[in-house]
Amino acid sequence: MKIFKLFMLPVAAFTLASAAAVTTDNSHKSKTEDALMIGYIHNPNVNDCAEVLVDCKTAGSTTCVEAGWTVFAFDSPVTCNATLKRD
Repeated sequence: MKIFKLFMLPVAAFTLASAAAVTTDNSHKSKTEDALMIGYIHNPNVNDCAEVLVDCKTAGSTTCVEAGWTVFAFDSPVTCNATLKRD
């Protein structure tokens, strides 16, 4: 019985670890794919940029809109006029 326990414990641990490794499917996802970035909305004018956290990029097909506001990035040290995009 003691030999059986010594043999089965490592086999059970290996089987459990193998099953856990096979069931995870995050290996094909990019870590930056789900990353949020800081964008800015005009609050209310161009020189008053309010910071928001959005899932947008600098390139894409459609304009990034968050809660009804178009989201921008800074194009100069004082104005945020560079439109962010969303795929």
